Formats: sequence, structure tokens, C-alpha cells
Amino acid sequence: MDKYQLRERPVVIHKALLDHYNELGINETDFVILIKLLYAAETSNKQPSIEVLQQGTTLAAREITAIIQRLIQCELLELNVNKNEEAKFTEYMNLDPFYDKLSQVIEATQLTQAEDEAKLQFNTLFQRIEQAFGRPLSPYEIETLNQWIDIDQHDLEIIQAALNEAESHDKLSFKYMDRILLNWKKKDVKTVEESKKVSQQYRQPQMTHKVKKIPKFDWLNGENNDGK
Repeated sequence: MDKYQLRERPVVIHKALLDHYNELGINETDFVILIKLLYAAETSNKQPSIEVLQQGTTLAAREITAIIQRLIQCELLELNVNKNEEAKFTEYMNLDPFYDKLSQVIEATQLTQAEDEAKLQFNTLFQRIEQAFGRPLSPYEIETLNQWIDIDQHDLEIIQAALNEAESHDKLSFKYMDRILLNWKKKDVKTVEESKKVSQQYRQPQMTHKVKKIPKFDWLNGENNDGK
């Protein structure tokens, strides 16, 4: 077999298994035997012989047996004895426990990553608000921010959009931002694009018999303000 055929027929291993096999309770030697078992399971669920598992390794037969026992203890492998098509008793592998555990590891990893990302986004928003206000936030403002997130369930990007909207009106305050967020919630605004469309509705030029004016919407009072 040449190198091109080798490249076209690789052994497929999920990246999560490569990155987190230690969290399954196994070491590098166990990992090699586990891969051999997974490969064997692609064609048959019969337990491969110790000799087959030894191929390409420096492990003794007793070490292979110990590894299989360890995989069973780690609840990654089950061995069941049943009659085969020739009415002979044969050991069959069940790797479902392995896939269940790997799935749990992947879910836990994704949850941790999501939590880390959420913390980063919150810290970024917090710093952005303090920069806009030019001072540290007061305890009341921090409580209000947490309420927007935890109770009102506003997305962080929506809060950022409300901050931008308040800045554009030169009315930077938590009270004004709260009014904006309340208005958007009533209009079922869930994305930044939707918030922009709502804001643009209040900025559309209005024709009068004399001049064209571009009113500014007063989110606090809920009315248009032409600046007079």
C-alpha cells in the first residue's frame, strides 16, 4: 500500500477523544488498546484475541488483559458471553458505555466553554459601559445590569445596542437604557438588527408644509422631540 492509499484510508478518531481521554480515567497505553478495540468493533463486535491486540505494541499478554479489566472498571467496555452462529460461546464487546461517557465529557466541555464565553462577553460589556460613563458603575447600576441579564433575560448584545442608542441621543443613563430595553421587549426585539429597525422607525424624516425635519425619539418620555 503506497502513501496515497494510506492518506485516503485513515483511522478516524474523534478529536474530543484525543483531547480528553484522560478524563475517561485512562492513560496513553489504555488509549492505544481502546483504539484497537474501536477499530475491531467496526467490522465485528466479537472480542479480538489478545494476540491481535498485542500486534504493534510492546505489551505482554498479561498487560493487555490488565488494560481490558481497567477499561471495564472505568465503565468504558462491557464483555458478554453468548453463543455465536456455530453454537459456540464467544465473548462479545459492548462499547456503548464508552460512547455514553465520551458524550458526557463532550457536553461538559461545551458547557464549560459556553460559560467561559459568557463570562468574557459580560466582562467586555461591563468594561464598555464603564468606558462610556467614564467612571466605575455604582452598586445600583451593577444590580440593574444583572437584573437585565438574569431577570429580564436581555441578550448582552441587546444591552450593548441600548447603550449605543443612549449614547446617540446624548442621554447616557441606566434609566434611559432601561426605557429603551423595555420598549424593545414590548416590540419583541431579540436581535441587534431588529433593534436597529425599531430605532430607524423613529428617525424617519417627517414632511411638514415648510421644512423637512428629522425628529429624535425620546425613549424616556415615549415621544418625538424635534429639539425645540
